[in-house]
Amino acid sequence: MIRVLTVALLSVSLFACSSSKKAAAPVVAAAPVTAVQAAGLPPLPESRINVPIKIVMKTFLQKAAILIPAEVTSEGWPAFMRTSCDYQYKYRFVPGGFTFNCVNNQVQVKLSGTYQVAGEKTVCTFGKQTTPWIGGSCGFGSEPMRKTEIFINSTLRFQPNYTVRTTTAVQRVNALEKCTVTLFGMDITKQISDSIKASTNLFCHAMDSVVNGLDFSATTKELAEKINKKIAMGRYGYLKINPSSVRMGRMNYVADTLQAVMGISCFPELHSDSTNNYSASFLPPLQNADAVAGAVVYTNANYDYGFINSLINQIVKDTSFELEGRTIVLKNVKISGAENGKIELSVDFSGDKKGNLYLVGTPKLDTARQIISMPDLDYSLKSRDLILNLGKTFFSNKILRTMREKATIEISSLVEQNRKSIDAQLNKKLMEGVSTTGSLIDLRVLAIVVGKQALQAQTCARAKAAVVITDLN
Repeated sequence: MIRVLTVALLSVSLFACSSSKKAAAPVVAAAPVTAVQAAGLPPLPESRINVPIKIVMKTFLQKAAILIPAEVTSEGWPAFMRTSCDYQYKYRFVPGGFTFNCVNNQVQVKLSGTYQVAGEKTVCTFGKQTTPWIGGSCGFGSEPMRKTEIFINSTLRFQPNYTVRTTTAVQRVNALEKCTVTLFGMDITKQISDSIKASTNLFCHAMDSVVNGLDFSATTKELAEKINKKIAMGRYGYLKINPSSVRMGRMNYVADTLQAVMGISCFPELHSDSTNNYSASFLPPLQNADAVAGAVVYTNANYDYGFINSLINQIVKDTSFELEGRTIVLKNVKISGAENGKIELSVDFSGDKKGNLYLVGTPKLDTARQIISMPDLDYSLKSRDLILNLGKTFFSNKILRTMREKATIEISSLVEQNRKSIDAQLNKKLMEGVSTTGSLIDLRVLAIVVGKQALQAQTCARAKAAVVITDLN
């Protein structure tokens, strides 16, 4: 029975870690008062879960390349753009490849390409043209287009309402090959560079408008409504996350992957009761703060005995074992709280012998050695009639000592036995293009309290995990 309960607590504690990565709930100034604390246990420290978000950029950069304009031209191209009475010119910039980098939320894009330019000059008197246009050009006809680079910078800012703001602008245009119109003996490279910069800035501003106009309010509201309710954990009960804050670290580009650490602080609880007494449709403000990746999850658990009995019997019902040469088949196991922190077990069995056995004992936790035992496990007075009917040999001290040994659990060994299933909670596909990876580092049981109505426990799990995004349709 203790083994079953311990496995349940281990598995659910780790699931609390993997679930709370996804979202947040209203701000909680301090740990909420729980039934576990009411039983005399101290408040648990705040759980801190810092999860690296890794975005594999290959697919995203391929999509971004499609958004780059095929060319940037002067107004009215291919006609000349007249800038004064005596001068007119035209230019065309054709983007080529680009490189991407991001350092501490500062995105840098270098856009390589080529340009061609033509200029014409005349003589004006009193604001009127008096001579024909005389022109020169670079990059037309058989002459190759000139090489240039455009450096674009975009600053990312995560807002408290979970939106993203960008400020994008061209930092500089670097003409690798200058254009000198020999007919005039003048270098018009800077003028063309300034024109290309102005045209590209228009595109940058349009991109900022699109990003800054994205509305996530419907999504965040739906997420808040879900996360502020207890989350069903299958046969292990219901999880209440109780987050207190959410934070996003600065983004950096490393080895073709855009990375940042997203963190959540919370006070997880496990319950057998599915009743939801709290609901909200808002999330706490998103904070901008760096953190070291890793998860330390402290969990309060509160299970009533009806729920525990259902869980135990799903696992042990109709299992059999040999005892003193006799086959015993477990039909039903019932646990209930007794006086002075003891539990009483009622075991219905059949096989070579049939009956109902009552045992009573006090679960003890050795926090240093991480061992749970029941050194005083003994037959209850309710088993007196069964002992008389089946004989004292069947209930000898040797058998009782064996049962006490079987009721001793080394938590570290139990964790290792169930590591594969625990790690499976941290390695799964969340949706198309989004998955999680991770593993358990260790898990400790901090306290156990046996009450008349419920069994309560506190655990601490350490794990590492990450969210990997390869594509978002």
